[in-house]
This record gives sequence, C-alpha cells and structure tokens, in this order.
Amino acid sequence: MWPFNKNNPANKLQTEKISYSQIDITENFGDNLKLKPEDWIKTVPLNATSPDPESVGLPSKNTRADETYSIASSLSKLRESIEIPSDGVYCPVCHIANIQLSKLRTPCPQCGRELLKFGWD
Repeated sequence: MWPFNKNNPANKLQTEKISYSQIDITENFGDNLKLKPEDWIKTVPLNATSPDPESVGLPSKNTRADETYSIASSLSKLRESIEIPSDGVYCPVCHIANIQLSKLRTPCPQCGRELLKFGWD
C-alpha cells in the first residue's frame, strides 16, 4: 500500500516556487553539440517568455543590465557549486554562450563582464 495520500496538497510540486540556475537558454536542446571551442551562440533571456519572471527568481523584463548581471551572477554561484562537466559559460547581458567551462569568470568578449556558468539542458 502506498504510504502517502495522493490528494494531499503537501505532496504536489509547487510550480510557483521553481527557480532557475541561469537566466538565459539557447533556442534548441543540443545546441552545444555542434559548437567548436571558439564558437559563440546567441542565447535567449528566460524572462522574455515568462508572465511573471520575478516570482521564479528571474529579473523583470525591464531590469537594467547591471541588476540583470547581479542576479545572474548569484545564480551562477549556485550552479558553480555543482560539478556538471557539460556546462559552458555565458554572458547574461550580451546573450551569448560558449562550450568552454575553462572560460568561467573570464571577461566576456563583448562587454568585459565575467562569464558565468551555463547549462545546455
């Protein structure tokens, strides 16, 4: 017999509390598989499609670049605490990503901000 009541609200996933470990994504899953180490790919801000981005830890759609970067940097620190060999790096302000994790916290080639950890899946 199943020890939990299926109808108990405490057992249900509370989707309004789901958070992210980065604020951008790429257009398609597996985009990293076709990239060479010197390639950069365009990323898309997750808050562009979210009706209420702040409720899930994303910056609002009209947040200034410095504040957006600050939020992304905090999320990256969380992601950096987990070893994920397939991760790469990205700039949440310039919206670009690269497959080389060795570039983590080095300057973005466009704006000079430190690159942050980026998950491809």
